[in-house]
Amino acid sequence: MQINTMTLPEGVALERLSSPRSSLEEDEKPFFDARTVFYDVFVDKQAGCLVAVGPPALNLESYLQRLVLRINGTATRFQFHEYGEYKLSILKAPIPESDEYDVEFAFPDFTPTFKLTALDLPERKRVLAAISKNNDIEWIVYWVDFYKSRYGVEDVYIYDNGSDNVVELEQALAGKAHVIRWNFPFGPSRKTVNMFAQVGALNHCLHRFAKHGVLFNFDIDELLIADSAAIDARLQKKGVVYFNSFLVPYRNPGKARFTHADFLYRSPKVKETARKFVCRADAVDVISYHNTWAWWRVPFLNKLRRNKAEKLLLEDAYFLHFMGISNKQEPGLQRFKEESVEGLVYDDAHVMTPKTAH
Repeated sequence: MQINTMTLPEGVALERLSSPRSSLEEDEKPFFDARTVFYDVFVDKQAGCLVAVGPPALNLESYLQRLVLRINGTATRFQFHEYGEYKLSILKAPIPESDEYDVEFAFPDFTPTFKLTALDLPERKRVLAAISKNNDIEWIVYWVDFYKSRYGVEDVYIYDNGSDNVVELEQALAGKAHVIRWNFPFGPSRKTVNMFAQVGALNHCLHRFAKHGVLFNFDIDELLIADSAAIDARLQKKGVVYFNSFLVPYRNPGKARFTHADFLYRSPKVKETARKFVCRADAVDVISYHNTWAWWRVPFLNKLRRNKAEKLLLEDAYFLHFMGISNKQEPGLQRFKEESVEGLVYDDAHVMTPKTAH
Protein backbone atom coordinates (compact mmCIF):
# COMPACT_ATOMS: atom_id res chain seq x y z
CA MET A 1 0.00 0.00 0.00
CA GLN A 2 1.47 3.33 -1.11
CA ILE A 3 2.13 6.28 1.14
CA ASN A 4 3.31 9.73 0.03
CA THR A 5 6.22 10.80 2.21
CA MET A 6 7.82 14.22 2.54
CA THR A 7 11.37 14.54 3.86
CA LEU A 8 13.82 17.39 4.17
CA PRO A 9 16.32 16.93 1.32
CA GLU A 10 20.00 16.63 2.10
CA GLY A 11 20.64 20.08 0.60
CA VAL A 12 18.52 21.70 3.33
CA ALA A 13 20.64 22.35 6.41
CA LEU A 14 17.63 22.62 8.71
CA GLU A 15 16.61 19.42 10.53
CA ARG A 16 14.49 18.34 13.46
CA LEU A 17 16.24 18.53 16.81
CA SER A 18 15.47 16.15 19.65
CA SER A 19 12.77 16.97 22.16
CA PRO A 20 13.91 19.62 24.65
CA ARG A 21 12.82 17.18 27.37
CA SER A 22 15.54 14.68 26.42
CA SER A 23 18.88 15.22 24.69
CA LEU A 24 20.50 12.54 22.53
CA GLU A 25 23.86 10.87 22.93
CA GLU A 26 26.02 10.50 19.80
CA ASP A 27 25.27 6.77 19.48
CA GLU A 28 21.50 7.49 19.62
CA LYS A 29 21.38 10.10 16.84
CA PRO A 30 21.31 7.58 13.91
CA PHE A 31 18.02 6.22 15.33
CA PHE A 32 16.36 9.62 15.63
CA ASP A 33 14.05 10.88 12.87
CA ALA A 34 15.58 14.23 12.01
CA ARG A 35 14.30 14.69 8.44
CA THR A 36 10.78 13.26 7.97
CA VAL A 37 8.26 16.10 7.57
CA PHE A 38 5.17 13.98 6.86
CA TYR A 39 4.84 10.21 6.81
CA ASP A 40 1.92 10.39 4.40
CA VAL A 41 -0.02 13.01 2.46
CA PHE A 42 -3.42 11.89 1.18
CA VAL A 43 -6.81 13.21 0.07
CA ASP A 44 -9.85 12.26 2.13
CA LYS A 45 -12.63 12.48 -0.45
CA GLN A 46 -15.52 12.02 1.99
CA ALA A 47 -14.29 14.77 4.31
CA GLY A 48 -13.26 17.04 1.45
CA CYS A 49 -9.79 17.69 2.76
CA LEU A 50 -6.10 17.08 2.30
CA VAL A 51 -4.49 15.35 5.28
CA ALA A 52 -0.80 15.05 6.17
CA VAL A 53 0.34 13.06 9.21
CA GLY A 54 3.88 13.43 10.51
CA PRO A 55 6.18 13.26 13.52
CA PRO A 56 6.20 16.24 15.89
CA ALA A 57 7.63 19.32 14.22
CA LEU A 58 9.36 20.50 17.41
CA ASN A 59 11.87 23.18 16.31
CA LEU A 60 10.51 22.97 12.73
CA GLU A 61 7.04 24.26 13.66
CA SER A 62 7.54 27.88 12.59
CA TYR A 63 9.19 26.68 9.38
CA LEU A 64 6.16 24.53 8.53
CA GLN A 65 3.70 27.25 9.47
CA ARG A 66 5.28 29.53 6.84
CA LEU A 67 4.82 27.19 3.89
CA VAL A 68 2.61 28.13 0.94
CA LEU A 69 0.28 25.25 0.10
CA ARG A 70 -1.09 25.18 -3.46
CA ILE A 71 -3.75 22.71 -4.57
CA ASN A 72 -4.33 22.56 -8.33
CA GLY A 73 -2.45 25.84 -8.65
CA THR A 74 -4.42 27.77 -6.02
CA ALA A 75 -2.91 28.92 -2.73
CA THR A 76 -4.93 27.26 0.02
CA ARG A 77 -5.30 27.98 3.71
CA PHE A 78 -4.40 25.12 6.01
CA GLN A 79 -4.42 24.20 9.67
CA PHE A 80 -1.26 22.79 11.16
CA HIS A 81 -1.59 21.12 14.56
CA GLU A 82 1.61 20.48 16.46
CA TYR A 83 1.23 17.83 19.15
CA GLY A 84 4.83 17.84 20.34
CA GLU A 85 3.98 16.32 23.71
CA TYR A 86 2.18 13.48 21.92
CA LYS A 87 4.90 12.87 19.27
CA LEU A 88 2.69 13.88 16.35
CA SER A 89 1.72 16.62 13.90
CA ILE A 90 -1.24 16.85 11.51
CA LEU A 91 -1.95 19.23 8.64
CA LYS A 92 -5.40 19.61 7.09
CA ALA A 93 -6.64 21.76 4.21
CA PRO A 94 -9.91 22.01 2.25
CA ILE A 95 -9.91 20.75 -1.33
CA PRO A 96 -11.96 21.64 -4.40
CA GLU A 97 -14.14 18.95 -5.89
CA SER A 98 -12.04 16.83 -8.26
CA ASP A 99 -10.65 13.34 -8.77
CA GLU A 100 -7.01 14.34 -9.20
CA TYR A 101 -4.94 16.89 -7.30
CA ASP A 102 -1.60 18.55 -7.95
CA VAL A 103 -0.34 19.49 -4.49
CA GLU A 104 2.63 21.79 -3.96
CA PHE A 105 4.27 22.52 -0.61
CA ALA A 106 6.32 25.66 -1.21
CA PHE A 107 9.03 26.24 1.38
CA PRO A 108 11.76 28.89 1.05
CA ASP A 109 14.43 26.31 0.17
CA PHE A 110 12.56 23.38 -1.45
CA THR A 111 9.16 22.64 -2.99
CA PRO A 112 7.96 19.03 -2.85
CA THR A 113 5.00 18.19 -5.11
CA PHE A 114 2.52 15.32 -5.16
CA LYS A 115 -0.01 14.14 -7.69
CA LEU A 116 -2.79 12.67 -5.57
CA THR A 117 -5.99 10.80 -6.29
CA ALA A 118 -9.07 11.42 -4.19
CA LEU A 119 -9.45 8.38 -1.91
CA ASP A 120 -12.70 6.81 -0.80
CA LEU A 121 -11.31 5.92 2.61
CA PRO A 122 -12.57 2.86 4.50
CA GLU A 123 -15.37 3.79 6.88
CA ARG A 124 -17.14 2.13 9.82
CA LYS A 125 -14.77 -0.82 9.89
CA ARG A 126 -13.16 -2.77 12.71
CA VAL A 127 -9.43 -2.46 12.17
CA LEU A 128 -6.29 -3.69 13.93
CA ALA A 129 -2.96 -1.88 13.68
CA ALA A 130 0.59 -2.53 14.88
CA ILE A 131 4.16 -1.72 13.97
CA SER A 132 6.49 -4.68 13.41
CA LYS A 133 10.08 -5.43 12.47
CA ASN A 134 11.63 -8.82 11.71
CA ASN A 135 8.93 -10.80 13.48
CA ASP A 136 8.38 -14.37 12.24
CA ILE A 137 5.67 -14.68 9.63
CA GLU A 138 4.03 -17.56 11.55
CA TRP A 139 3.54 -15.26 14.53
CA ILE A 140 2.00 -12.51 12.44
CA VAL A 141 -0.35 -14.86 10.59
CA TYR A 142 -1.59 -16.35 13.88
CA TRP A 143 -2.08 -12.84 15.32
CA VAL A 144 -4.08 -11.72 12.26
CA ASP A 145 -6.26 -14.85 12.24
CA PHE A 146 -6.89 -14.58 15.99
CA TYR A 147 -8.28 -11.04 15.88
CA LYS A 148 -10.30 -11.66 12.76
CA SER A 149 -11.95 -14.79 14.15
CA ARG A 150 -12.47 -13.60 17.74
CA TYR A 151 -13.43 -9.95 17.29
CA GLY A 152 -14.69 -9.57 13.74
CA VAL A 153 -11.74 -7.41 12.72
CA GLU A 154 -12.21 -6.64 9.04
CA ASP A 155 -8.92 -4.98 8.09
CA VAL A 156 -5.45 -5.43 9.59
CA TYR A 157 -2.67 -2.89 8.97
CA ILE A 158 0.90 -3.93 9.70
CA TYR A 159 3.32 -1.02 9.61
CA ASP A 160 6.56 -2.75 8.68
CA ASN A 161 9.56 -0.87 10.04
CA GLY A 162 12.21 -2.22 7.65
CA SER A 163 11.99 -6.00 8.09
CA ASP A 164 14.44 -8.24 6.27
CA ASN A 165 11.52 -10.51 5.34
CA VAL A 166 9.04 -7.84 4.20
CA VAL A 167 8.61 -9.31 0.69
CA GLU A 168 7.83 -12.76 2.12
CA LEU A 169 5.50 -11.11 4.65
CA GLU A 170 3.58 -9.31 1.90
CA GLN A 171 3.22 -12.56 -0.01
CA ALA A 172 2.07 -14.54 3.04
CA LEU A 173 -0.53 -11.91 3.99
CA ALA A 174 -1.89 -11.19 0.51
CA GLY A 175 -5.67 -11.01 0.84
CA LYS A 176 -5.42 -11.35 4.63
CA ALA A 177 -3.81 -8.09 5.84
CA HIS A 178 -2.28 -4.87 4.52
CA VAL A 179 1.46 -4.30 4.86
CA ILE A 180 2.56 -0.66 4.85
CA ARG A 181 6.29 -0.08 4.45
CA TRP A 182 6.90 2.32 7.32
CA ASN A 183 10.66 2.70 6.90
CA PHE A 184 11.20 5.61 9.24
CA PRO A 185 13.74 5.79 12.09
CA PHE A 186 12.01 4.15 15.05
CA GLY A 187 13.74 6.29 17.65
CA PRO A 188 16.44 5.65 20.27
CA SER A 189 15.24 2.89 22.59
CA ARG A 190 16.43 4.56 25.78
CA LYS A 191 14.76 7.91 24.99
CA THR A 192 11.06 7.19 24.56
CA VAL A 193 10.20 10.88 24.27
CA ASN A 194 12.11 10.84 20.93
CA MET A 195 10.46 7.67 19.55
CA PHE A 196 7.98 8.79 16.88
CA ALA A 197 7.41 5.99 14.34
CA GLN A 198 4.99 3.84 16.35
CA VAL A 199 2.82 6.73 17.49
CA GLY A 200 2.81 8.01 13.91
CA ALA A 201 1.67 4.63 12.59
CA LEU A 202 -1.21 4.36 15.06
CA ASN A 203 -2.47 7.88 14.36
CA HIS A 204 -2.05 7.39 10.63
CA CYS A 205 -4.29 4.33 10.86
CA LEU A 206 -6.79 6.26 12.98
CA HIS A 207 -7.12 9.02 10.37
CA ARG A 208 -6.81 7.05 7.15
CA PHE A 209 -8.25 3.59 7.79
CA ALA A 210 -10.46 3.70 10.90
CA LYS A 211 -12.79 6.61 10.14
CA HIS A 212 -16.08 6.28 12.06
CA GLY A 213 -15.04 2.73 12.90
CA VAL A 214 -13.26 0.87 15.71
CA LEU A 215 -9.49 0.58 16.20
CA PHE A 216 -7.84 -2.31 18.07
CA ASN A 217 -4.38 -1.37 19.38
CA PHE A 218 -2.39 -4.53 20.17
CA ASP A 219 1.15 -5.52 19.20
CA ILE A 220 2.18 -8.73 17.45
CA ASP A 221 3.05 -10.26 20.84
CA GLU A 222 -0.32 -9.38 22.42
CA LEU A 223 -3.60 -11.30 22.25
CA LEU A 224 -6.82 -9.94 23.74
CA ILE A 225 -9.03 -12.21 25.85
CA ALA A 226 -12.45 -10.58 26.22
CA ASP A 227 -16.11 -10.93 25.32
CA SER A 228 -16.67 -9.22 21.97
CA ALA A 229 -20.24 -8.19 22.80
CA ALA A 230 -19.07 -6.64 26.09
CA ILE A 231 -16.44 -4.63 24.21
CA ASP A 232 -19.04 -3.32 21.77
CA ALA A 233 -21.45 -2.38 24.56
CA ARG A 234 -18.73 -0.46 26.40
CA LEU A 235 -17.57 1.26 23.20
CA GLN A 236 -21.09 2.43 22.47
CA LYS A 237 -21.35 3.95 25.94
CA LYS A 238 -17.82 5.19 26.63
CA GLY A 239 -15.99 5.26 23.30
CA VAL A 240 -12.79 3.68 24.69
CA VAL A 241 -12.11 0.39 26.49
CA TYR A 242 -8.83 -0.38 28.27
CA PHE A 243 -7.32 -3.71 29.30
CA ASN A 244 -4.79 -4.92 31.85
CA SER A 245 -2.43 -7.75 30.95
CA PHE A 246 -0.71 -10.93 32.09
CA LEU A 247 2.83 -11.79 31.05
CA VAL A 248 3.35 -15.15 29.34
CA PRO A 249 6.95 -16.18 30.13
CA TYR A 250 9.15 -17.86 27.55
CA ARG A 251 9.43 -21.63 27.84
CA ASN A 252 11.36 -23.56 25.20
CA PRO A 253 8.68 -24.86 22.81
CA GLY A 254 10.96 -27.65 21.62
CA LYS A 255 10.70 -26.71 17.95
CA ALA A 256 12.08 -24.08 15.62
CA ARG A 257 8.74 -22.85 14.27
CA PHE A 258 6.13 -21.93 16.86
CA THR A 259 3.32 -19.46 17.58
CA HIS A 260 1.44 -17.98 20.54
CA ALA A 261 -0.46 -21.26 20.87
CA ASP A 262 2.72 -23.01 22.04
CA PHE A 263 2.85 -20.96 25.26
CA LEU A 264 0.18 -22.03 27.74
CA TYR A 265 1.30 -20.70 31.12
CA ARG A 266 0.98 -17.12 32.28
CA SER A 267 1.91 -15.16 35.34
CA PRO A 268 -0.78 -15.14 38.07
CA LYS A 269 -0.19 -11.43 38.73
CA VAL A 270 -2.10 -8.92 36.65
CA LYS A 271 -0.05 -6.09 35.16
CA GLU A 272 -1.75 -2.73 35.54
CA THR A 273 0.79 -0.66 33.61
CA ALA A 274 1.27 -0.45 29.83
CA ARG A 275 -2.45 -0.98 29.24
CA LYS A 276 -3.82 -1.38 25.73
CA PHE A 277 -7.16 -0.31 24.31
CA VAL A 278 -9.93 -0.56 21.74
CA CYS A 279 -11.50 2.75 20.72
CA ARG A 280 -14.12 4.27 18.49
CA ALA A 281 -12.29 6.50 16.04
CA ASP A 282 -14.79 9.31 16.48
CA ALA A 283 -14.35 9.25 20.28
CA VAL A 284 -10.63 10.09 20.30
CA ASP A 285 -8.40 12.67 18.63
CA VAL A 286 -4.85 11.50 19.46
CA ILE A 287 -3.60 8.08 20.53
CA SER A 288 -0.31 6.56 21.67
CA TYR A 289 0.85 3.05 22.56
CA HIS A 290 -1.02 3.05 25.87
CA ASN A 291 -3.23 6.16 26.02
CA THR A 292 -5.94 8.09 24.22
CA TRP A 293 -6.86 11.78 24.29
CA ALA A 294 -9.90 13.73 23.18
CA TRP A 295 -10.45 17.45 22.80
CA TRP A 296 -12.17 18.91 25.84
CA ARG A 297 -14.28 21.65 24.30
CA VAL A 298 -15.74 23.91 26.95
CA PRO A 299 -16.04 27.72 26.98
CA PHE A 300 -12.62 29.41 27.29
CA LEU A 301 -10.89 26.03 27.51
CA ASN A 302 -10.00 23.91 24.50
CA LYS A 303 -7.37 21.29 25.20
CA LEU A 304 -6.65 17.60 24.90
CA ARG A 305 -7.73 15.59 27.90
CA ARG A 306 -6.44 12.08 28.56
CA ASN A 307 -9.05 9.37 28.91
CA LYS A 308 -8.36 7.80 32.31
CA ALA A 309 -7.67 4.11 31.75
CA GLU A 310 -8.52 3.10 35.30
CA LYS A 311 -12.10 4.33 34.79
CA LEU A 312 -12.52 2.59 31.42
CA LEU A 313 -11.25 -0.93 32.21
CA LEU A 314 -13.39 -3.86 31.11
CA GLU A 315 -13.88 -6.26 33.97
CA ASP A 316 -12.93 -9.93 33.50
CA ALA A 317 -10.98 -9.05 30.34
CA TYR A 318 -7.23 -8.94 29.73
CA PHE A 319 -4.57 -9.37 27.10
CA LEU A 320 -1.68 -11.81 27.12
CA HIS A 321 1.81 -10.41 26.53
CA PHE A 322 4.04 -13.18 25.12
CA MET A 323 7.73 -12.85 25.98
CA GLY A 324 8.75 -15.45 23.38
CA ILE A 325 6.92 -13.84 20.44
CA SER A 326 9.53 -11.26 19.58
CA ASN A 327 12.97 -10.95 18.04
CA LYS A 328 13.76 -7.99 20.31
CA GLN A 329 16.48 -8.23 22.90
CA GLU A 330 15.07 -6.22 25.81
CA PRO A 331 17.13 -6.80 28.98
CA GLY A 332 14.62 -4.94 31.12
CA LEU A 333 11.85 -7.37 30.20
CA GLN A 334 14.06 -10.50 30.29
CA ARG A 335 12.07 -11.83 27.35
CA PHE A 336 13.85 -15.17 26.97
CA LYS A 337 14.40 -16.03 30.60
CA GLU A 338 12.86 -19.49 31.04
CA GLU A 339 10.59 -20.09 34.01
CA SER A 340 9.29 -23.25 35.64
CA VAL A 341 5.53 -23.82 35.38
CA GLU A 342 5.45 -23.90 39.15
CA GLY A 343 3.64 -20.78 40.28
CA LEU A 344 2.28 -20.05 36.79
CA VAL A 345 -1.35 -20.35 35.67
CA TYR A 346 -2.42 -22.61 32.80
CA ASP A 347 -4.33 -20.51 30.26
CA ASP A 348 -5.33 -21.69 26.79
CA ALA A 349 -7.92 -18.98 26.15
CA HIS A 350 -5.82 -17.70 23.24
CA VAL A 351 -5.52 -21.07 21.50
CA MET A 352 -7.83 -21.24 18.51
CA THR A 353 -7.99 -25.05 18.95
CA PRO A 354 -7.71 -25.44 22.75
CA LYS A 355 -5.17 -27.95 24.00
CA THR A 356 -5.39 -30.31 26.98
CA ALA A 357 -3.33 -29.45 30.03
CA HIS A 358 -0.58 -31.89 30.96
